[in-house]
Amino acid sequence: MSEASGTTNRLAPLAEDTVGPYYPYSFIDGDRSDLTRLHHGLSVGPKGQKIILRGRLLDSDGAPVDDALLEFWQANAAGILRTPASDEHPELDPFFDGFGRLITTAAPFDFKTVKPGAIVAGNGMATRAPHVTLTIFSDGITRLVTQVFFDDEAEANASDPLLTSLPLELRERLIAQRAGREADGFTVYEIAIVMRGPGETPFFDDLSS
Repeated sequence: MSEASGTTNRLAPLAEDTVGPYYPYSFIDGDRSDLTRLHHGLSVGPKGQKIILRGRLLDSDGAPVDDALLEFWQANAAGILRTPASDEHPELDPFFDGFGRLITTAAPFDFKTVKPGAIVAGNGMATRAPHVTLTIFSDGITRLVTQVFFDDEAEANASDPLLTSLPLELRERLIAQRAGREADGFTVYEIAIVMRGPGETPFFDDLSS
């Protein structure tokens, strides 16, 4: 309250204080949608097969959802997630941090990265099929979390504990389909993420790997 006027001054939330469709300027960084370049000017990049995860974020009517914030988290090509516990891992890629972010438009989104490897346990046995964890922030929701797998990893998919916990029909909604190769050598995988209604993508409370 202002002592001089006796009126109350209220603070209005800024774009940085709300979740969608307004985001901090730091969230809108084109480099975060391309993990094949860690920094401008570097002549080296991460190891592994370069891919484009091309997707559409859709509502219950099949219409594209724009101004949603998508965050991506994945292992490197050797199946190593960058975490404090993996700092000394010999297969940690210094040119790959595994975290991406973009804001959707009415057009399909392109997320450039390297294809993740299967996540392995300490005994050398694969525990998770290659996948990308996707978190969605949008107006009217807190967040949605899902994972995207790859159709050419059938053997690994068949033993993944998350995929095999779902009915076959729902598993298929999490699997991106290989759709050819771009002129620059990137392999394209396509997927539709449906936020609600018929054909809704399976979402999970939280996923850390």
